[in-house]
Amino acid sequence: MKNLKLILIIATFGALALTACSSSDSNPTAPIDNEKPSEDAQTTGKAGISVYQNIASLKQIDNFAGGQSNIVDIDIPEFETEGAAAQLSKRITLKALNTIKRHPNIYKTAQGIAADSVIFDVTELDSATGFTNRVSLLYDSETGRARFFVVTFDYPAGHALAYDSTEIRADLNSTLLDDSDDVLLSLKNLKKYQEGQLILQEEGSFIPDAYPVGTEPDGGILSTKVLYSNASFITSTEATFESHQGTGGSFTKTSVFTDETRHVESATFNEDGTGTVSEIKRDGTTIDGTFDSPELDNQGSYSVTTTYPASHDPAKVEESGEFTINPPDSIISGTFERKVTKLDGTVEEESASIQQNRIGDVLTTTLTVQNADGSHGFLTVTKTPDVENVTGEWVNQDLTFAQFTAQVYSDESTHLEFKLYASEEAFENAADPLNTAVFDFYPDGSGSGVVTEGADTYDVTIHPDGSVTFVKRT
Repeated sequence: MKNLKLILIIATFGALALTACSSSDSNPTAPIDNEKPSEDAQTTGKAGISVYQNIASLKQIDNFAGGQSNIVDIDIPEFETEGAAAQLSKRITLKALNTIKRHPNIYKTAQGIAADSVIFDVTELDSATGFTNRVSLLYDSETGRARFFVVTFDYPAGHALAYDSTEIRADLNSTLLDDSDDVLLSLKNLKKYQEGQLILQEEGSFIPDAYPVGTEPDGGILSTKVLYSNASFITSTEATFESHQGTGGSFTKTSVFTDETRHVESATFNEDGTGTVSEIKRDGTTIDGTFDSPELDNQGSYSVTTTYPASHDPAKVEESGEFTINPPDSIISGTFERKVTKLDGTVEEESASIQQNRIGDVLTTTLTVQNADGSHGFLTVTKTPDVENVTGEWVNQDLTFAQFTAQVYSDESTHLEFKLYASEEAFENAADPLNTAVFDFYPDGSGSGVVTEGADTYDVTIHPDGSVTFVKRT
């Protein structure tokens, strides 16, 4: 298994649902409140979504290019990978051993004791932090197996945590106070949060595959469960990632909401770099796809289909792409296509090409887009370790011209600022824009925004399927 501190690709799939071709007055799921917005306002909303959609598609290609390490989304307290879990177990074990060595009068001999006998148990105040720590060690001298419990509590009221517990099961052999020959059998972590926090508690566990002393596990099962407070619309999230050397892996994640709806994500991984992804959204929308990561031959591809519930317009969105990675600097070049099938059977298409270059830590990507309706444009994405900045221009079907900037954050939320002009010539002649807009997109592709047009202001709600609701301020 590789690093699992990952960008959520399944959430990026929500962006596939966005269709630059859908207008809010033609989509029965997105009625227009108050009076119908102007044509220019609708054009801005449509173009803004198209720009965001292409940013999201680029992120998706990044995720597929990374293969397993960019597809799995599992966030466990203190550790997200098997390597991090092994290192955490070493730190916790060392902390416990140091505590035992400071209290030799409490330590009981480990010779000849039965399974799960307590040979050490001490609770003490940490004067440096003000927290209270409890360290317990249970041991079986015949098997050499032990359980460490390290618990921290009595956090101050202003601290997010109320309780933090780690349990380590390990084979310590007969050298109980020497960790050089220990083998981790399992690791569990439990965090409980103070009242008023969004999260009530988090649980994480890792069960490694068997591995030799002196090495680290290269497979196993990672799992997590998060419970949320009553103030949250989501009640719980559970995720599991299982991977074993030579057999590939699998990932599942289920989120449950207060209205008893569920959001389910899953993926499978083969040893040859291929795999599948799928998602079932709360409204019944399904997403299914396959991918071939470039890990083995530097050539990658993907195909993903989003199918909406009956009577939804659009009915289906299909996206596919091919790309090549240049190994020395991981530069991507390639193309992708998107096909939107409307409820009446009409099909609208979009295509794009991708080119990248890197200077130091700065990666610049140019995306050139052409829609079948004649709208087109380009996006330049500059990626630094902290944020991705986007600039670009867009020409709409009616030849109105837009200039935009955006920032894309680590969770894939996007802030987009947009200016619409009567034409490219009007922009070059420094004419005032027809309208301006600010949009904020969330990781699932939904969002909100404001379009300002002269004396009129519209509040915009962007739904996960790409439909838009305009409400004119009065």
